[in-house]
Amino acid sequence: MRRCLPPDRAATRDYPMPNKRPLSQGIVRRAARWVMVTSLGLCPALAPAMTPAPRLSDWWLEQEALPAPDTRPYYLLRTDATAHQRLGRRLEAELSTLLGQASLGRPGISRAGLRSWQQAIQGGLARGGRTPGRADLAALLASPRHDPALASLETVGVCQAPDWVEIWSRDDVARVAWTTGMHLHDLLARLPTERVGTAQAAWLVSPHQAPRRLGIAAWNARDAELVPGSRIVLELTDDVPAAAWINRHLPGFLASRLPGEPCTSLGRTPPDSQRDRSS
Repeated sequence: MRRCLPPDRAATRDYPMPNKRPLSQGIVRRAARWVMVTSLGLCPALAPAMTPAPRLSDWWLEQEALPAPDTRPYYLLRTDATAHQRLGRRLEAELSTLLGQASLGRPGISRAGLRSWQQAIQGGLARGGRTPGRADLAALLASPRHDPALASLETVGVCQAPDWVEIWSRDDVARVAWTTGMHLHDLLARLPTERVGTAQAAWLVSPHQAPRRLGIAAWNARDAELVPGSRIVLELTDDVPAAAWINRHLPGFLASRLPGEPCTSLGRTPPDSQRDRSS
């Protein structure tokens, strides 16, 4: 086997050693790397080249056709699948706690609204979820660090692009038709006062952005343009722990729901040949 020499010794073996000086960090790092490689019985020049693991963009490029422009691709990481289910179940439990308090006559809590929220969460869990973010080929190629490895995926799919905006209000969960130029302020102004209640803030959950908390009262109002598939969650009165917990965690759960309806899964896992290539 070819004999490996430390990087600094290989360069100076035929020359007298200079006066001793403190080792630089660069020399220390190179020496540590040499020790690691030689401990494996390899010289750097003989180490085999690593084959990059196939990624979601590679999978899209191998398909006969890309999703139509009026669809929304999505993917779900295996590490997210269980976490999303656990979060959804916890939200259901916290809403049950609030329902119990509403039955005792606690003011400011609508039993019909809480039941509607529970049913919407149950429906979202049944339909499945996604890892938040864009999954189309153009976005993956433009941002390689957001291009997941195929071996990490639970599923890949596409949804029909939404034409609605969803509102989680005090009384229910409802959808209204999206219109060009729609803004949060205008939408809330159209809602009956009882549906907004005493909410001071709302969460805007956009299909491809992190949830944002926006003031909606006269003293803290902030406006935002709405895109198709946006979800607006009016905060609950958070003077009880269950309501405060829901206010913090419901927006993240909604960001993990599918980006439209109906949706078609293209496979629970990558094809065997592609899993083998990534192992």
